[in-house]
Amino acid sequence: MTKNFKAVVPVALLGVALVLASCTCKIKEEQMSQIRQLRTEDKQTASDIQKAEAEKSRVEKELASRQGDVRQCNQRLSFVQQKKSQWPNVFQDWDPNAPEVAPAEPATTQPKKK
Repeated sequence: MTKNFKAVVPVALLGVALVLASCTCKIKEEQMSQIRQLRTEDKQTASDIQKAEAEKSRVEKELASRQGDVRQCNQRLSFVQQKKSQWPNVFQDWDPNAPEVAPAEPATTQPKKK
């Protein structure tokens, strides 16, 4: 019985090896090309996302700048409308009949001696 067992073991191992080798999952060339294409598309998509995020940041900064300009313009408009509503007494402390005061002459500076 030992002789038969010794002969059966190698045959059984060979059979198991053939079954396992034929049942393993192998990637076909078509599947490999699809995987390469998907990886390329993935890299391109990641690059596009980074570009879009950079563009979004730039646009948000530009928008904030423009909104600041609009706020400043609205403040100026409000000031002008307020003064317009007070016309002709916009400058209440100004007297049109008061004598005109000449501007003071600037102080002369003498050069420093060395």
